[in-house]
Amino acid sequence: MTALAGRSASRFGDEVALVALTLRLQASGAHPYQVALLLAAGLVPFVLLARVAGRVADSADSRRVLVWATVAQACCCIPLIFTANAAVMMVLVALLGAGAAFSQATWQALIPRVVGEDNIAAATAAQQTTFTVASIIAPAVAGLLSGAFSTAVPLAVNAVTFGVLTVATLAVRTRRAGTASAVRKQERGGWAVLRADRLLGPLVIGLAAFVLLAMMVNVVSVFLIRQTLHAGAGWYGLLEATWMLGVVGGSIASAKIGTDARRAQAVLAGAALMSLVFAGYGLAPVVALLVPVSIAGGVGNGLVNVCVATLVMTRSDERVRGRVSAALGAVANGAGIASLVAGGGLAAVLDPRQIFLLASALGGLVTAVTAVRVMRVARTGQRVIFRWALNYPGSTLGARERQ
Repeated sequence: MTALAGRSASRFGDEVALVALTLRLQASGAHPYQVALLLAAGLVPFVLLARVAGRVADSADSRRVLVWATVAQACCCIPLIFTANAAVMMVLVALLGAGAAFSQATWQALIPRVVGEDNIAAATAAQQTTFTVASIIAPAVAGLLSGAFSTAVPLAVNAVTFGVLTVATLAVRTRRAGTASAVRKQERGGWAVLRADRLLGPLVIGLAAFVLLAMMVNVVSVFLIRQTLHAGAGWYGLLEATWMLGVVGGSIASAKIGTDARRAQAVLAGAALMSLVFAGYGLAPVVALLVPVSIAGGVGNGLVNVCVATLVMTRSDERVRGRVSAALGAVANGAGIASLVAGGGLAAVLDPRQIFLLASALGGLVTAVTAVRVMRVARTGQRVIFRWALNYPGSTLGARERQ
């Protein structure tokens, strides 16, 4: 509970800071592409540092990694309070992303040990739920603070939340530490590990596709609502909130799914639901009809996120969880970066309705291909998982597997 509270506070601070930085850029006359670069700056480190962050998470003492990463992020927040230079802001945001790449992989690998193997699904769902609630509240708080005072105040709030997270980290007694020699014996990185599992490999690739599609349509959703459907800004905010409300519902429901097979089915169901929702956005004649559609999309989003994250943890050997967590983050954030480019490029040649309908068709195709690849494995309950990791010299787990 302490870890969850600290991480949720930090997520809230990150969301507040992101809104404040966006407002600061806009007020300084920045071009839209600079806002996109700011968003990408925080994601790129997850991709570039995935291999080293995963290895550090699996070999170093978790408390040391988390404390140093969090303190470093707090130090990066302080100059952000005072600078209005776009280039400096992007460098500092990239450094914040680098710290997050290490801390996120370490936290994800540590949580199963904190809560126990039987409670991974519930912990993942609780984390997704609290993070989503933070994402709902943060933009309003950032806007109010920026309007009443200045954008410096929300950034100072973010620095304080890193201090809260540091205290929470020190309060967690459970620690995780591997050895560098053991990690060296397991030469494969996290992505190779995920790909070796015949259930996880296709699901993670499918997740990447849906992150790309969801963020791609997110780029044009404001134009669909404001220009195509001629609705006010309040409707845009309402639909964003109802989507997040659906995510909370989907996350809570995911906690009650008890087997790998059912989680895989839930991922496919959530992906299919999101594909239909994209079509609903593209075909809706009036904006009011999008309220239930938005809630349904959020439910699918929550199911996909929580069930994939849970499967990655439950199907992974404890010794490689840092690497697989880092790899999962790299895949999702890499897709997010690609979506910024894809969304902007498609908006130049297609209208918002066409982009949503294209996303729907591609989402349905991805879901069908993924279903064909994973359902046979899911039905049989086969665990074709990380055999390479279990067979290195001295592994008693590998010996039991071979027996």
